[in-house]
Amino acid sequence: MTEYLQGLNEAQITAVTAPEGPILVLAGPGSGKTRVLTHRIVYLIREMRVPPWQIMAVTFTNKAAKEMNGRLEDLLDGRPRGLTMGTFHATCARILRQESDNLQGYQRDFVIFDTADQQQVVKQALKDLNLDDKKFPVNKMLNGISTAKNELITAEMYTAGNYIAEVTKRVYARYQQVLIANNAMDFDDLLMNTVLLLDQRPDVLEKYQERYHHILVDEFQDTNTAQYGLLQRLGGKHGNIF
Repeated sequence: MTEYLQGLNEAQITAVTAPEGPILVLAGPGSGKTRVLTHRIVYLIREMRVPPWQIMAVTFTNKAAKEMNGRLEDLLDGRPRGLTMGTFHATCARILRQESDNLQGYQRDFVIFDTADQQQVVKQALKDLNLDDKKFPVNKMLNGISTAKNELITAEMYTAGNYIAEVTKRVYARYQQVLIANNAMDFDDLLMNTVLLLDQRPDVLEKYQERYHHILVDEFQDTNTAQYGLLQRLGGKHGNIF
């Protein structure tokens, strides 16, 4: 048996060595899904002769990305040059910085606001709009904005069906104005803006579809609309999503 397949069970080997095409690995927690994904990358590089730069692997956490990186280095005697691996947010940030000339309102050195920054901006937005932050709690407003972005709903697209939603819409619009004025994005923007960029610029979409022939996703079942939309677009040409 090939060295990198040792220690895998029959089902895992079947997944690792599957032919090209969309592949769904169903297994319970702690059953080795991340391990299978890592060994799949090795199989693509060693057996299918896929250049590392044509492979993208995305995770939900930095811990998972670090774990996969370590395993790959052990299996391949070093990290393969050109391989794209990281969290959804890190991967999108990389794409947005590379395509900064195609981003309206942002420079390449845009900053990423953390939770404390976001809370401060919402608090200021409420003040600017003469709204009481006790009646409209900052975190509740932030949750509404985050939910919208995860559904790929921009401030301009946001529709209000009740008074709270109307307030959220106004705060969302002001919040985005402040972010752009500060050349800043929040973590939800990284995903939403990447998907919007791919939709608005077919040439950029084609560029990344041509680059990434294989996309591997850790914990795919946890993806939200924005994350799924990103994978759907990037993998739309070759269909090799694992």
